[in-house]
Amino acid sequence: MQNEYAVPVEYNTTLNPKLWDHDRLKPEVRGALLRMAEDFIDFVAVPFDVEDIVITGGNVNFTYTAHSDIDLHIIADFSSVQCEREVAELFDSKRLLYKRRYDLEIHGVPVELYIEDNRMPARSAGLFSVADDQWLARPQKTVPKYDHVELDHMLSVWTKILQRATMTGDLQICRRAVQLLRTYRKRGLATAAGEFSIPNLVYKSLRNDRAIDGITRLIDRLHDQELSI
Repeated sequence: MQNEYAVPVEYNTTLNPKLWDHDRLKPEVRGALLRMAEDFIDFVAVPFDVEDIVITGGNVNFTYTAHSDIDLHIIADFSSVQCEREVAELFDSKRLLYKRRYDLEIHGVPVELYIEDNRMPARSAGLFSVADDQWLARPQKTVPKYDHVELDHMLSVWTKILQRATMTGDLQICRRAVQLLRTYRKRGLATAAGEFSIPNLVYKSLRNDRAIDGITRLIDRLHDQELSI
């Protein structure tokens, strides 16, 4: 049966030409990414040790699509943070606030910023250090294999979860559904399959279908209504 969901990844013979000159990151792209990282660090306003600034995901591989963003990770020593709150929660809250305030792009490609614990590195087929302007892991042109039947099944499950949460019109239920999906994806990324794990492919397909965007916009509207009189 033909897959009725958006394709999570595509296979290209070259890296995204908007960002790369063959296998070299374009200088203006690198400069923009470094400025974004610096601005985000200033926005966080919590001192921490930066070990590296890297990019990962489809746009550091041959599997980018028209919906792929640039995953810009600031690698940090979480143990260097002097804060009473849980460090990962603090950084994630700052990330979401920054994302709401700023809509960053490079040549039309959206940029997502993260602060990553150096003890829990993201697994990626392609990994490039923006700070040092060099490859840490070069992507391969081989087509990764994954279970298409399992992907279709889990897409069906998560589509129903998001649809049912949306139908309730309940802010907390919608927020919980999105949080569960993000946790599901994060656990998949931590496995050996990394970005080609079923959880991450599910997330990418739902993003490409704009299902995540739809429930996120609903959450914003419900939040506004809850605070308004």
